[in-house]
Amino acid sequence: MVSDMRNDKVECQCCKKMMVPKVITSAPFYISGVPVGGRDPEASVCPFCLSPKWMLTEEQVLTGAKANAEFYGIIVLLMINIVVFTRLGAEAVGVSVGLSVLLFLFRAQIAKAVKDRLTEIFKG
Repeated sequence: MVSDMRNDKVECQCCKKMMVPKVITSAPFYISGVPVGGRDPEASVCPFCLSPKWMLTEEQVLTGAKANAEFYGIIVLLMINIVVFTRLGAEAVGVSVGLSVLLFLFRAQIAKAVKDRLTEIFKG
């Protein structure tokens, strides 16, 4: 008997289980109760942990999370500068933009200092 079985299992990078990814398809829309369209593959997830990031390594996930955190930090600084400009005027926004640029340039050192301080606090 020849074994024709394929081994389609891969390791989920989130839960570390061997699995076959579950394909998520687009939903059809209905006209008079008849499904029209849809059922096109959109994504795949791990059937155990339902993570769409099953194919990413831990390093890739952490890199993406860091990029998201930096993006949101930039957006917060931008929002602060907008509020300063609308409330205090053009003179104050110059100082605010200067501080924002300094925070952006030294973000790695600030993050390390905050992390070290939090580690020190929680170690006790």
